[in-house]
Order: sequence, then structure tokens, then C-alpha cells
Amino acid sequence: MQKIALIPAYCPEDRMIDLLKKLSELNFSVLVIDDGSGENYDAIFNKASQYADVKRYQNNRGKGEALKYGLRCIAETFQPPYTVVTADADGQHRVEDIVKVSETATMHPDSLILGKRNLGKTTPIKSRIGNGITRVLYRLTTGRKIYETQTGLRAFSDRLLPRFLKLPGHRYEFEIDMILECVDTEIIETEIKTVYFDNNAASHFRPFADTVSLNKEFLRYKLPSLAAGLMGYLLFVILAAFMRSWLLPCVIARVCCILLKAILNKAISFSEKPPIGRYLITSAIMLICDVAMMWGLTALGMNIYLAKLLSSLLMIGVSMLIRRLFMRKEYP
Repeated sequence: MQKIALIPAYCPEDRMIDLLKKLSELNFSVLVIDDGSGENYDAIFNKASQYADVKRYQNNRGKGEALKYGLRCIAETFQPPYTVVTADADGQHRVEDIVKVSETATMHPDSLILGKRNLGKTTPIKSRIGNGITRVLYRLTTGRKIYETQTGLRAFSDRLLPRFLKLPGHRYEFEIDMILECVDTEIIETEIKTVYFDNNAASHFRPFADTVSLNKEFLRYKLPSLAAGLMGYLLFVILAAFMRSWLLPCVIARVCCILLKAILNKAISFSEKPPIGRYLITSAIMLICDVAMMWGLTALGMNIYLAKLLSSLLMIGVSMLIRRLFMRKEYP
């Protein structure tokens, strides 16, 4: 299978040339995207062109745009099957680890492979804090556990490339979008070592602005569920005020919640949707669980409106459990 290395670069240092040389010697087709570094870096990119195909544009657009531009070039140039590895231009990712994640992607063509760093005391504090925040948010948002959410070393086959091309992120949030897109896909974390130069001084990551941008992606991912849940509860309150039983309002509210979530997911979110049959089955399970919880809480004497509110909150956990059991494989 053909191996492609995609390197987004913004104001790179000379150490990038050594990386490109080693990759080309290992029969990687190397593509470098100059993310608007400017004329001062012409010499470096001229050297890079000896070992890689270099694409340049004038204005800085962000790492996400550079990656998507590179992926579009790959889709237009190469014929499947192939494996794509994205790596940083600052020399942090060792060649042997790039080879390692590439080989893992070859063996698992339907999976996203992440290079997993050991974020210990030698890791710059801004990297540890940023990864810690996004790790927790990813777990709370999706119910899945990933240790390394911000690694720049990733590998995947041509099968996943079309899904990544449609993602909206422009800067570092694109890398969060990738793992959110793959929430129902196998994600494999492969141990790697990372070398930091001058406490990662060459990094262009903006601790505050980019962390805020990353976290906005989690909110956007959950927005359909939150909006649909709120609408469902309000609809239940209105219907229950005019009906003697809570059962029919509960069923109507849950069905409308499911429909609205599906509509908002199509308009706002970007993750791959499950087959319609599986979606209907899981929706039916959600409805049964909601009614069962309402029955149990009201049997204990709880007010129907409080019971519905508590049931709606408990359904968040039920939703994550159903997703884990029915809508994706079990992962290592």
C-alpha cells in the first residue's frame, strides 16, 4: 500500500528538511503545505522541494486549512489504496514513530490511528493543560476515553479521507473535529515518543484562543442533543397540563425530541450517521427507557414534571450506554 506523509508547515526551521529527507528515503510520498510562511522562508521550502512535493499559498489560514488543502491534493493525485500520515514540521515526531502509525493504519484501514505521547513532567505545561481539558470534555461529550486528543501524529487510510474533507475546522480545532467525526469508528492509540525543542518554543499554538476554539467544537457536537432535550421537556410540560395521564405526553415529547435531534444533527453536527435501521432501534430503546424511568419515579410519588426533568437528565447516561453497546464496535 502506498504511504503518504502530509506535513503542514508554518515558519518551519531547518530540522524539517532532515525529516523530509528520511521519509523520502523510506519510500514515503511526502507532501508539504506551506501555510503562508512568507518570502523569508523561501530558502527552506526550496530545500524541501528536493524531497517533497511543496504546495504554497500566500496568507496564513491555520493548521486545519493546511491539512484539508493537503488532503484535497492527495484525493486528486493518488489512487487508492493508500495510507496518509500527518506529522508536524517542527521535528517533534520521530521517523520511526511515523512509520509505526503508518503500519498500524495499513493493518486497520477503517480506523483512525493516533500517536499517543506520554504527557509527563517533561511535557510543556501548556500541552499538558490543553490535553487534560480536551480529554475530559471528549469523555463527557462522547462517552469514549482517549488519552491523547491533540496529537499531530495521525494515520488513516483513503477510506476515511472523504469524511475528513468535509470537516469545518480551520485551525487546531480541525484535529478535535477529526476525533469527533470518528466517535463511532475505531480509534487506536499507538505509543510514541515526542522530542521537545526549547520547551516547544517553535509551536504556534495559542494557549487561550486556541483552547477556547477547541472547546467550542464539543459544544457544537452536543448542541443538537441539548436543544432537542430542552424542546422535548417543554413539549411534555405543555401536553401534560392538558392531559390526565403523563404517558402520552411522554411518548410524544420523546418522539419529537428524536426527530428534532436527527434534523439538527444533519444541519449542525458532522459525525457520520448510523444506518437508519440501527438508529430506529436505538431510538425505540431510548423511548422505552424514558417511559420506564417515568413510571418508576412517579410510582415513588414524584411530581410528573420533576420526574420528567430527572428522567431527561438520566437519559444522557442511557444514551451514552446505548451508543457504546449498539452503535459502534467494542474497542481495545
